[in-house]
Amino acid sequence: MYIEKDLVFYNEPLVNQNQILDFMADKLEKKNYVTKGFREAVKKREEEFPTGLKLKGMNIAIVHTEAIFSKTEKLVVIKPEQSVTFKNIEDLKPLEVNLVFGLILKDSQKHLEVLQRIGQLLQDNEIIQDIQEVNSQRELVSLMQQYFNEKEDNSL
Repeated sequence: MYIEKDLVFYNEPLVNQNQILDFMADKLEKKNYVTKGFREAVKKREEEFPTGLKLKGMNIAIVHTEAIFSKTEKLVVIKPEQSVTFKNIEDLKPLEVNLVFGLILKDSQKHLEVLQRIGQLLQDNEIIQDIQEVNSQRELVSLMQQYFNEKEDNSL
């Protein structure tokens, strides 16, 4: 549904939040999946409303902005080479993040649905362990497609 092989990135040498956001914007702009204002909007959104989440076994960020900046429905997954500092959504303190999801949703109604799926994914200790143990982009793509496709099929 949302997982596209070209939007799953493994072991990327990105060292800070700004590099992650620019990297994501570059990839999405190249595919014409977002409007020109996306890059600045996502940076502003992250500054005003941080998206870092401290979870059991893994810290993540769920980067997104308003639907007006999206031309399609996609999910970007970035597993950086090393953890990257984002701000924690709860206390605004620095949080070392191991996995970044980018939500590209032109339908604002789907926002909650996708957040729920990501939340379910990250409450499953087995899946968290699988994510931490992937050794390639192909494995990460397969894991994400398997999970999201399975969830899509179950919701019918």
